[in-house]
Amino acid sequence: MSHTPVLIVGAGPTGLMMACELARYGISFRIIDKKPERTLTSNAAGIQTRTLEILNHIGVGNTFIRNGLVCKSLNIYLDNLAPLKISFEHLDSLYRYILMLPQAETERIFISRLEEYHHHVERPLELTSIFKLAGDGYEATLKHPDGNIEKMTCDWIIGCDGAHSTLRDRCNMKFAGEDLQEQFMVADAVMDSFLPNNELHVFNSKGRALAVFPIGKNNYRLAANLHLEYQRQFFTEKEVKELVIDRGRKEFNVQSISWISPFWIHSKLVHQFRYDRIFLAGDAAHIHSPVGAQGMNTGIQDAYNLAWKLALVINKQAAPTLLDSYQAERYPIVKAIVKDTEKLTRFIISENVFFIWARNMIVRFLQNRKSFLNKIAMKMTQLSIDYQNSPIIDYHTINRQSPKPGMRTPDVQIQNGKHLFDYLQNPKHNILLFSGQNPSNHIMTDLQEIQKWITENYASLTCSFIVINDPAQISNTTIYDSDLLIHKKFNIQHPGIYIIRPDSYIGACNATIDKKIISQYFDKIKSG
Repeated sequence: MSHTPVLIVGAGPTGLMMACELARYGISFRIIDKKPERTLTSNAAGIQTRTLEILNHIGVGNTFIRNGLVCKSLNIYLDNLAPLKISFEHLDSLYRYILMLPQAETERIFISRLEEYHHHVERPLELTSIFKLAGDGYEATLKHPDGNIEKMTCDWIIGCDGAHSTLRDRCNMKFAGEDLQEQFMVADAVMDSFLPNNELHVFNSKGRALAVFPIGKNNYRLAANLHLEYQRQFFTEKEVKELVIDRGRKEFNVQSISWISPFWIHSKLVHQFRYDRIFLAGDAAHIHSPVGAQGMNTGIQDAYNLAWKLALVINKQAAPTLLDSYQAERYPIVKAIVKDTEKLTRFIISENVFFIWARNMIVRFLQNRKSFLNKIAMKMTQLSIDYQNSPIIDYHTINRQSPKPGMRTPDVQIQNGKHLFDYLQNPKHNILLFSGQNPSNHIMTDLQEIQKWITENYASLTCSFIVINDPAQISNTTIYDSDLLIHKKFNIQHPGIYIIRPDSYIGACNATIDKKIISQYFDKIKSG
C-alpha cells in the first residue's frame, strides 16, 4: 500500500494552486481528479488584481499576463442613466487591472508549472472512500478508470473537488445556504463591438441583466439572468443573439456563439474548513454568485493561505495547531463574500420598483465620488482583504499610516525596474529591517548584528534584508531603497521591523529593532 504525505482531491484552479505551492515548498503529494481531462471551456474567466500579485509572487504572473487580456475598468449601464465607470487604474497595486483569461488557459498554465516541478495530475482517478487510521492520517480508496481499486494512505487530505465534493460528503460536513430560483445563462461569443475591448460591461434594465466580458480579440464571455417561468437546459444561438440585441443597447453585433450553458446560483458555505486532518478549499468549502468574479480567486487564495502552514507542520517547524489559523483567517473572509455577492445579485435582478429606484439613486450618487469608486474597486479586486482576528498575527502597529499586520504587503517599484516583491519570491518568511531615512553608523552596526542573529537562529524559516538608501551598503542581504520609496510606502522614518509571511501578508511589525519582537512572533508560529 503506497503512502503520500498529502492527497489533493480535485485539479481545478484551487487544487492546482495547492499542488504548485506544495511543490514550491518541497512537500510530497498526489493530486487526483475524476475528470478525464482538464477544463476546456472558459468558465471562471476573471483573474483579480490580488490574485495577479499572488501569481507573480510564486513565479507565474508574467505567463498569465502574456496569455490574458487586460481590462482597465468596469462600466455599468442602468436603464437610461449615464454609464458608471469603476476604474482600476488607481488601484494600490502594480497590476492596475483585471486579467481576463479562460479557465481552460488558467488550468493549462498551472499544469505546465506543476510539470516543471516534476509532478502531474492523476486522472481519471476517483476518491470513493476514506477511513481514519488508528494513529494519524487516513486510508483512501481510489477507483481507476478500468475499475481497479487502489488503497493508499496519507497524512493529510485537501478537498478541492468542487461544489459536489465527495470528500465533503464523506466527512458529513453540512453545506448550508440558499439557492436562487432565478435561472441564468452563460455563453462564449464572437462579436463586433462599438465599446472598448479592454473594459468590462454590465447592462441592467428593470432587473434584466447582461454582462459582457472580453476574453480575446472579438471574443466575449456573456452572462445573463433569464426571467423564465420554467427551467430550461438548452438554448439556441438565435436566442442568445436576440438577448444581446435586447439588453446590450445595440452596442454589439454577434457573429457566432461557441458555447451556451445554463446555470443556477447557490450561496453555500461549510462552517468548518477543517475536519481533523482534512481541509476543504475553493468550491468544496464555499460557492456563491459569480457577481464580481470572486469564486476562483477566493479558492486560489484559500490554497495560498493553507499551503505554507501545512508545509511548516509537515517539516516539523510548527505545531499542527498552526493549521487552526486557516479557519480563523479564511472563514470570515469567505463568509462575507458569500453574503455580499448573494445580496448584490438579488439587488441586481430584482424587479421591485423600490429596488430599481434605489439602484438608480446609488448610481447617481456614485457618478462623481471617486473615493467611493476606488474603495469598490479595491474590494472587487480583493486588494482590501486583510486578516483581522488571526491567532498567529501580532497586531501591534508602527503608526496609523503604516501598513498594519494582517494586511497584504504593498509592492513597491524601486530602481532599475525592480520591485520589492522581487526580493520576496522565496518560500520563507521575509524580515525587512528598515534603516530609517538617515541611519548612523551605530544603527547600521545594530542592524547587521540582528541580521546575523536572525540567520543563526531562524535560517530555515526566514530570509532577512536591510532596507537602506546607502549605495555603499549594497549586498545580497540588503534592498537598495535609492529614493526611499519603500520607506515612504511603509511610512517609516526611523529604524523598524516588518515580518512578512510566506503568503505575503504582514505577520508583525515594530518601530524598534528588537530581537524580542522576532522571537515572540516565531514562538507563536511554532506553537500554533
